[in-house]
Amino acid sequence: MRLRNKFFIQHMITIIMLLAAMYVVINYTMSKSMIERDTQTLSQYYSLHRIEALRIVSDKKITIEELFSGAYAPHIASHLASNSNFQVQLFDREGTIIGDSSSKEDLMKRNDIDSALQGHIATVITEGEGAKVLIYASPFSYEGKIVGGFRYLLNLDQHEHTLRDMQTWFIGVALGCLLIALLASYSFSFFIMKPLHALQHALKRVAVGDFSRKIKVRSHDEVRELADDFNTMSVALQEHIELLHLEQGKQKKFYDNVTHELKTPLTSIIGFSELIDKLDRIEDIHNCNVYIRKESTRLLQMVEELLRSSLKGDEAWRMHLEASNLAFIVSDSIRILEPTLRKSAIETTCSLVECEAVIDSKRTQQVLFNVIDNAIKHSECTLLNISIEQHDETSTCIIRIEDNGQGMSERCVRQLFIPIEDKEPRSITARSHGLGLLLCKQLMDLQGGRIEISSRKGHGTVVELHFNKQKKAITELLQS
Repeated sequence: MRLRNKFFIQHMITIIMLLAAMYVVINYTMSKSMIERDTQTLSQYYSLHRIEALRIVSDKKITIEELFSGAYAPHIASHLASNSNFQVQLFDREGTIIGDSSSKEDLMKRNDIDSALQGHIATVITEGEGAKVLIYASPFSYEGKIVGGFRYLLNLDQHEHTLRDMQTWFIGVALGCLLIALLASYSFSFFIMKPLHALQHALKRVAVGDFSRKIKVRSHDEVRELADDFNTMSVALQEHIELLHLEQGKQKKFYDNVTHELKTPLTSIIGFSELIDKLDRIEDIHNCNVYIRKESTRLLQMVEELLRSSLKGDEAWRMHLEASNLAFIVSDSIRILEPTLRKSAIETTCSLVECEAVIDSKRTQQVLFNVIDNAIKHSECTLLNISIEQHDETSTCIIRIEDNGQGMSERCVRQLFIPIEDKEPRSITARSHGLGLLLCKQLMDLQGGRIEISSRKGHGTVVELHFNKQKKAITELLQS
């Protein structure tokens, strides 16, 4: 059974029990009140009738004993009852009824007469001829002796009719009150249960990961406190989950980048190892071994850096900025990639000038590896032209890498540096993970430089890497 129905039934039972108790109390109180009022009225009549009886004795010049005799008592009873709505009887000191205002046979019990003859006023309610009758018996004393008494019989049919009318009226009013109370209870239970139903639906939404549902309650009670606590919990959970997603995304991005970078030294090592089998000169074999050791060392350093970052919980790239010769870095990168370029049948021309910029040499070489690797894998080019330009007026050095490949559309160029989560899911193949240029942009930004790409379909692609020659300019740029 639902809580709302339980609340409604409980309220209904409580109201019915309360109305039943009120009915019993009111019925008993009214009945008792009417009996007491009638008894008081009969007592007042008895006082008047005693005076009237003494007056008759005085006027008729008769004795008290004659008053309570068969000759006078019937007439006196009829006389006294003429102005009242009850039956009047006179009884003598032996308890015999000697006068009666009614011609009906008296079938009433007479225990009240015995009590009256002992000097007590007796009040009795009894059944008589299908109706309730109130009997009031009072002794008549004269000169200190009880010589008889008056007995009044009041039919309570009018009282019963009044009580029935009252009961009918009370039941009607009670049913009306019950109906109104139940309607009010139903509405009130709806008012109470509405926020609870909203809370129930909101909890179901939370169970499936939707924390946007908020509960609004205008009352100032425990339900309002419960709704506020739920809203606070929902916001806290949403913030916590968003933080977890953010941290998870940062961690995944970091390891994706590192994993992508591990490919370059491994590719170089494999390329030089394959090249060794084709060389005859000891000097050439020695040079290949030098580059294999160099790339192996670089690979080991990258793994160690990854381990340190994992232990410290640091996911950011560390930059070691210093003045370095870009021409040397470009030349060294070309020599490392030479086996791959030769295998892909790509000719390389270089126009390098000495240009010293404030960079991280290792990160800059990673950028060059990624850019040239993209040209090898995706441009279908046969020629790479690499040059260095120096601009003293802007204190910058530019590495320009141009291929004669198939090029890209403007739309593709605009999407190159859009974060992966904002694009369609990238396709991961054995040749590419789709992370290279994003990583290049990140590494260039951390060095205070920038990467620019221009391309046209069928006219090749140009990549420009801009570096600052002054460390102060880099610091100001990173702080901004």
